[in-house]
Amino acid sequence: MNKISALLIDDEVSALRTLKGMLREYFPDIHIIATAQTVKQALNKVALHDPDLIFLDIEMPPFGSGFGFLEQCQSTRFGVIFTTAYPKYAIKAINMAQPWAYLVKPFSIDELKKAIDIAIEKIDSSMLGITANQKSIIIADARKGNIIVRLNQLLYCKADGATVDIVYKKNNKNTTITASRTLKDLENELPENSFCRCHHSYIVNLAHIERFEQTGRNGLIYLNNEMTVPVSVSKMDFFIERFRKYIDPKTGL
Repeated sequence: MNKISALLIDDEVSALRTLKGMLREYFPDIHIIATAQTVKQALNKVALHDPDLIFLDIEMPPFGSGFGFLEQCQSTRFGVIFTTAYPKYAIKAINMAQPWAYLVKPFSIDELKKAIDIAIEKIDSSMLGITANQKSIIIADARKGNIIVRLNQLLYCKADGATVDIVYKKNNKNTTITASRTLKDLENELPENSFCRCHHSYIVNLAHIERFEQTGRNGLIYLNNEMTVPVSVSKMDFFIERFRKYIDPKTGL
């Protein structure tokens, strides 16, 4: 399997050093991509690196807490292994984050191994059924900073002059962010088996199409959130072919 990318979050330098040493010596499948000592640092590192796994401390005074980090984090793609000196938070941690493990400091190599074995099993299981729709992209929003958007939540992208509006689902609500990039850039970045440039100004996520209607030479896509996306004359044949292949990649029917 590919190495598991890991972010280590702890306010204590000594704790970070100890965990890094254990991981590097005994667990070559874990690739430490970054460390963070505050919630703000951690949020920035997640947006930048999109880790598979986070080792997360809970109490990090005066810089916040592990729970505060989880509440503020835009991404939910990563797994969590709590590493804390306080067993009293276990129930809250389980209820809030459904962590892959809860390690109480000081923990042994054997305890860490059990936690990492669980992480490897979880990640292997998710990779077996992974599709392009389960990955993420990082969007730089002028007002909100870097935002991680899971592709299975992305509905469509719309060009608006020199920017692109990206519409996606967040907590069952439609959310729009504006990125200073071209639609062509996004078209090249998004997986072609599940996204389609259906119009000069639109890219649509094929997974969210409820139905499609031709209106003369043009067309109209109805998404499962009741939004609509146009299909232009020039993109009609291309869209229909791409959508058929998405529905049945073997036959295109």
